[in-house]
Amino acid sequence: MKLCSTWLLAGCLVLALLFSACKKETIEKSRIREFSLTSTVNGGNYDIKVALPENYTPAGKYHTLYVLDAKLDFDMVAVECQKQARSHHREVIVVGIGWGYNRLDDYTPTPSNIGNGSADTFIRFIETELIPRIETEFHATPARAARGILGHSAGGLFVGHCFTNHNRVFASYLCLSPSFWYDDAIVLRNEQAYREQNRKGSGTFFLGLGEMEEKMRPPFVGFRKALQTYYPNYAQQDYIAPGKGHLDSKKTNISKALAFFFDNI
Repeated sequence: MKLCSTWLLAGCLVLALLFSACKKETIEKSRIREFSLTSTVNGGNYDIKVALPENYTPAGKYHTLYVLDAKLDFDMVAVECQKQARSHHREVIVVGIGWGYNRLDDYTPTPSNIGNGSADTFIRFIETELIPRIETEFHATPARAARGILGHSAGGLFVGHCFTNHNRVFASYLCLSPSFWYDDAIVLRNEQAYREQNRKGSGTFFLGLGEMEEKMRPPFVGFRKALQTYYPNYAQQDYIAPGKGHLDSKKTNISKALAFFFDNI
């Protein structure tokens, strides 16, 4: 009987350890702030979600990472940032931007049958309305060098547009499976147009793709070559996830991008 009890206890301990190992990590609700922000720039009503660091204090100053498509990607990014913060001993405020307006209108730099090309207006909302609130209310460091932006797919297209046309706003760019094919690779043309002024700056740039994303690859390679050739003051990394496509490469590339981001802040 005693032997059976011992084995039962051992089995329970093993199950408890397995459950603990498999339990999905989350962000404590006490560190999440949510609010809506109606833009005077474009009239959109944006749901904003903020994840504060584990050791957050109003007396601190923090880097910020702005995450597009927050409904899809905020939780994943916030949890990964929490893990990276522990290993790097650096903490970041994660700001998720929801869909307050038409997503494809906001993320596209020029009008087409896909979106109306309101990216310039959307970045103006971020720069003049959202960022000041975050930096005032949550004590984020008010400097370009302390701001990063992450986006996937059309969000990645918008990240590239921020780099080329609005380089003053962010220093770190995490650009995943970007739709750089849009409008005959307008982002590559804009990179050339704004190259001389942008190459004088510094920052970080991560480019991620899935191996199976054939449509995305040519402009991805072209943009990567431009970065490597003309932007020596930017820390750079790119990664093509083996055997992955547009959606199933996202988790892998978010993890890679955030490790790179934390390595360079």
